[in-house]
Amino acid sequence: MDFLGWSDGLALLPRDYLGEGEPLVAAVRAAGPYTGEALHLLALDTAATMARLHLGGIAGLRLNPGNVMIGPEGRVFFAPGPRSSEFPSADVRDWADVIVFAATGRPVRDGERPYLGPVPEVRAVIDECRRPNALSRPAAIDVVRALLGDPWDDRRATVRELLLEAERWSGSEARRSPSMADGHSGR
Repeated sequence: MDFLGWSDGLALLPRDYLGEGEPLVAAVRAAGPYTGEALHLLALDTAATMARLHLGGIAGLRLNPGNVMIGPEGRVFFAPGPRSSEFPSADVRDWADVIVFAATGRPVRDGERPYLGPVPEVRAVIDECRRPNALSRPAAIDVVRALLGDPWDDRRATVRELLLEAERWSGSEARRSPSMADGHSGR
């Protein structure tokens, strides 16, 4: 795995902004919402990509189902485009809304607590990321930590270890792209 940018060769991967694929919105419309392990891998891969970009000093990503791209092997990248002047905490909230869309096929409305009935495994992370007070939202790397199953306050793993573990998980054989889906449920 070749990292570009930041320190110790860590942070940005060429695929974070480069690649061919289809927007998440098209993938969900074509094959239905993500569920189970496929949803968890999507959440982890997008959170790790966001964390690498934040660590590289890139924020204001304007994440939405139209610019989160799904590559042919199910890998995630973000379509480049104009960035907002928002802080990383806004990206974290946008990330949560993207994952809600992936799980439900519906966009989240402001002020709404999204229904995630069949996908409670990401509920706690989504709730933390959608807090109204931007200062109380987790950092992107803490989202990765939580999705890997570590407690929010567990700081034993380094940033490098967390990102490498996320890369191992998101490169797993369980990944499915829309064209490889076994059906609408359980992607």
